[in-house]
Amino acid sequence: MVSLTIDAIEIETQDGITILEAARNVPGVGKIPTLCHNNSPALKDLKPVRACRVCTVEVVQNGKSSFPLACITKVKDGMAVNTNSESVKERRKGIVRKHLERCSKVKVIQDLAEELGLVPPEGELGEEECILCGMCQRACSDPRGIRIEAISLVKQDGASYYQVDEEKCFGCGDCMMACPLGSITLGETAILPRPKAMN
Repeated sequence: MVSLTIDAIEIETQDGITILEAARNVPGVGKIPTLCHNNSPALKDLKPVRACRVCTVEVVQNGKSSFPLACITKVKDGMAVNTNSESVKERRKGIVRKHLERCSKVKVIQDLAEELGLVPPEGELGEEECILCGMCQRACSDPRGIRIEAISLVKQDGASYYQVDEEKCFGCGDCMMACPLGSITLGETAILPRPKAMN
């Protein structure tokens, strides 16, 4: 067992789990927001990939602060975790601001910005529907033995986006469940958002 504190609450938890997993089992601690980490069946066997970075927390150990990602950082003895310190909030605001600049019309991003008290950036904002987290591609290429691999990352004319190989996709819906923004729909195959400049 590992002893640590999360938001000044002393806990004992099993070794080998992440800060995010430990915090979700402790009543009274602050909420750690996530985008690319969810409880979708399509992702349960996948390791976190630190794509969205909104789960940043503060860890104080040996008198020094660091700001790791809760989804990948394992708990350690003597660790003191702050989930919503002012330093954490400011870092999260900076991360979410970048997502908002790219995907200003996506409700999930808007809600997260509002939770953080983030004022929308000035100037022209993007209206993309994808933060390029790669969850759709990973769900399609997951380790459960299916490995359809119908989704690939494309870089074209300065734009990056994910596209579906319609000959490989059979519409299972794993990518749709995995998308943190809810931007994927299903027809006969998965329908992924394309860059606005290409529509």
